[in-house]
Amino acid sequence: YHVLHRPHLQVTYLDAAPADIPLTWKDCWMRALQFTTYGGPEVLKWADAPDPHAGPGQIRIAVRAASVNPIDWKMLSGAVSGGQPLAGPGYLGFDAAGVVDEVGDGITGVSVGDDVLGRGSNTQAHFAVLDSWAAKPSSVDWAVAAAAGVAGETAERGLRLLDVDAGDTVFVDGGAGGVGAATVQMAVARGAKVVASSSQANHDYLREIGATPVLYGEGVVARVQAAAGGPVDAVFD
Repeated sequence: YHVLHRPHLQVTYLDAAPADIPLTWKDCWMRALQFTTYGGPEVLKWADAPDPHAGPGQIRIAVRAASVNPIDWKMLSGAVSGGQPLAGPGYLGFDAAGVVDEVGDGITGVSVGDDVLGRGSNTQAHFAVLDSWAAKPSSVDWAVAAAAGVAGETAERGLRLLDVDAGDTVFVDGGAGGVGAATVQMAVARGAKVVASSSQANHDYLREIGATPVLYGEGVVARVQAAAGGPVDAVFD
């Protein structure tokens, strides 16, 4: 076999190539976080996995950071398996940030070498294919950018389904969390008035991102009504 190197990555190519055919990175495998049985973090391992490639309408990135979302532990634990055993290795990750190293057919506006963040699948790996993405501002840390995909899409979709518009009053339950904070900022950007619940420790943060904070827990309904100063048009829980 051949062992190939690129910065911070060792790739093992398992099948010998004919002498007259040079090896390329597309012939290689990568390393990815994976599991072969359901369980907790103890069943995870960092091991070889097929090297993915961008298809039409997709891009591939060299992953700099990937986030963990509730769907990941649900997949890992088997909570969404429907009682079926694993048919092969399971992989985690639905969003990431990194550097574009491959562009699929039909893609414009992004090039190899660009810094991006976005959503895809199996992103807890050296390389990941993204189906949707945006340019990563240089001022945004890689880890922060990696966490924007799933939370941002969830927030946008929820506000769209609620038909939140300028002048509406929205209550976001848990406004200081990942999805909650994205929802607060998107609702504010739409021109809505936002009331959001959190612990006392996060009230200054909620004010910073444009919400009127209220303490969650018993009596929250009365506190929301008082903070809203009128009807609440939508609730995002």
